Amino acid sequence: MVKVKRKKTAAPGQAYGYLVQVVRVLWHLLRASPGDIVAFETLGDVSVESGGAVVSEEDKSGLTHNPIADSSVALWKTFANWAEARREGTLPAGCKYILYIAQPYNGAIVQRLSDCRSLPEAKNITKSLRSKYDESAPSADDVNDSELLRKQLSRLFSHSDDAIASIIVDFTLEKGTSSPIGEVRAEIARSASEEHVDEITENLLGWAKRKVMSQIEDKVPVKIQYNDFRKQRLNILRRLDRNVTGFPEYDTEPTKEQIAEHLVGRTYVKQLSLLKICDDNAEQHISDYLRASATRTEWSEAGYLDAKSFERYEKDLVERWRICKMYLDSASASKDLVERGVELLFKCISESSRIQALDVPSYFLRGSYHSIADEPRIGWHPDYKKLLFDEGNKVEDTGGDDVA
Repeated sequence: MVKVKRKKTAAPGQAYGYLVQVVRVLWHLLRASPGDIVAFETLGDVSVESGGAVVSEEDKSGLTHNPIADSSVALWKTFANWAEARREGTLPAGCKYILYIAQPYNGAIVQRLSDCRSLPEAKNITKSLRSKYDESAPSADDVNDSELLRKQLSRLFSHSDDAIASIIVDFTLEKGTSSPIGEVRAEIARSASEEHVDEITENLLGWAKRKVMSQIEDKVPVKIQYNDFRKQRLNILRRLDRNVTGFPEYDTEPTKEQIAEHLVGRTYVKQLSLLKICDDNAEQHISDYLRASATRTEWSEAGYLDAKSFERYEKDLVERWRICKMYLDSASASKDLVERGVELLFKCISESSRIQALDVPSYFLRGSYHSIADEPRIGWHPDYKKLLFDEGNKVEDTGGDDVA
């Protein structure tokens, strides 16, 4: 038997590192004050701007190694980067520096730096470190790492003792518990009942991820205002306290251009064409789809709708479709296939529906059905799968089942 050597990859560690940063964004938002701004990859991995003061945080996952060991390349690269940013003016004087490590590792030197709180002591530490590394070159387990370590130390000690000491005196090491999300849960639990902690955590983390991703996609600096975060959190708490009697209205009519874009190529529109529904009537269905999609996004952003509730809602719609289809397959077996499909469509979309025990607008039900048909997990024409795929449309079947 031939043994296959697995290729080394840093992908899992990199992905985990990114997730740690997003969780830390949420952590700082939870502890922020009105007017504060929490940023991602702007003045550090994560940074906080508060009343003119700046906190620059570098995050280390520690998933595969100890990044705060005395001979860690990552440790000294962090300090060298801070020193260069200070000299270039990227980080302002008086900036606070945090090195967060997700795993509970130890490092003698970095702990000494973190414990230092006086400038004279910081200068003495700097002189001691410079002397130590001038006298004996540091070594690491790997020859390449040793060379990289020398490079980072050289970068750091190219700065004056005063410059390095000014960073040390404002530096803090924060060690996690190996579960950054657990730390966020604990912070949320301080002001929420235990039964709601998981839901609040999931909702706020999802909101933070969406904020980060949307600004990255827009190619703008990723900055989240605390005031926006506070509004989101209050909406979630209001919903959980059952003070919400209905979903807010976010009903914007789509433009003719938006509707026209969906007339060609969309799977749910092809499903309508199988029922010989003309373009004029299809436009109303497209409008329902677009309105429901926009409303769903607004409700989620505002904290009124969580992902799990909407997943349950869609499952309920699919189950309703199955029941209606079984009934019509039996009661309307003698009818024309197109007629049966039209009857199934209107039987499904003509009923009322609720999410989280709250009524939703009728267009939301209709648009949600079309969203499911777009995947397509459901279909209207009895032979929708065969017709869609046999026509050569490149539509991925996501597992909707026909009911005999």
